[in-house]
Amino acid sequence: MVESTKITAQPYIHNHGARLSEGVTYLKASQTLFWVDIFLGEIHFVTNIDDPKASHNVIKINANNYIGAYPHSSELPERVGAVFPVDSPSGVKEAFFAGKYGIGRLSLESCKWNYEVLFSSCHNVSGKDWDRLRSNDGNVAPNGDIYIGVMNDFQIGVDTKKEAEGCLFRVNLKQKHIELVLDNLYIPNSINWNTANDTMYLNDTLKFKTWQMPYEDGVPRVAEKTVFVDFVPVNESFELPQPDGSVVDPRDGFSYCCVFSTHKVQIFNPEAQLHRELVFPETPNMTCCCIGPGGDIFVTTASLDVEHGKSTGPSGALYRVSGDFVTAKGDVPSSKRNPEY
Repeated sequence: MVESTKITAQPYIHNHGARLSEGVTYLKASQTLFWVDIFLGEIHFVTNIDDPKASHNVIKINANNYIGAYPHSSELPERVGAVFPVDSPSGVKEAFFAGKYGIGRLSLESCKWNYEVLFSSCHNVSGKDWDRLRSNDGNVAPNGDIYIGVMNDFQIGVDTKKEAEGCLFRVNLKQKHIELVLDNLYIPNSINWNTANDTMYLNDTLKFKTWQMPYEDGVPRVAEKTVFVDFVPVNESFELPQPDGSVVDPRDGFSYCCVFSTHKVQIFNPEAQLHRELVFPETPNMTCCCIGPGGDIFVTTASLDVEHGKSTGPSGALYRVSGDFVTAKGDVPSSKRNPEY
């Protein structure tokens, strides 16, 4: 029987007014923790993980702090789906991130930013209305490429009765090149790799599945994708067990996945067997997780009222859970690689 543990921890940090905290990322060299608020278009970070309240910083991404002329209409708000900080022992000076229209580059010192690559510059995709879309989750591949999912923005919403407009991109920052990897996805979510870096995983949230596909020479073979985890049979009491953000521990290959609307983080071994589940208080919707110092698990949550922000309680908060539930031991690496640029 799978062991289920009720988590009673108080929030690690709660930025009241948070809407959709996501993309939590631990950086080993600088000992910092990053996350985003997708809806509000914010990048958050703490420079002292053990004192988050005192060292918490937030940078708002919008047209007002854009370098030069903003390339789109400012009538629609910016979004930040994921952050890709450039880690170093001297601290993080800049970060790439996935905005509404492409991959941006942010100076943490000046708080200014610009788009490096626009989604609309992709040559092997056509017919998409970029005002209807926004970035979602993403990750940095073993070769330094950025993988980023795109989905319908909040003002449009996702309608599974219509054809999916979302997709998955691969971005090479050195060449400023973007390529379509997989099209017609409703909510492309967390992207990860196994310990051997020969398999790529993709969470397909509204299909309730994690796909796995061979990854060779920097390219996933998407035509050969198969199901790694089907979240329906391991969440029989929930109607919509949606796999959201996740992380694969490179030390042992165990996968930690937030299952939205179930209040759970589910832990799977490399053979896709459910090993353990962590059950959080009834209020939060779990959105993303990473493993940080001492093996502690950091978890982001969403407001119960993302679009209007009227929910109460701890929704939108981050949690820090004891490393006792992490199977791997030893030094914890960064949860994201530095992008190549």
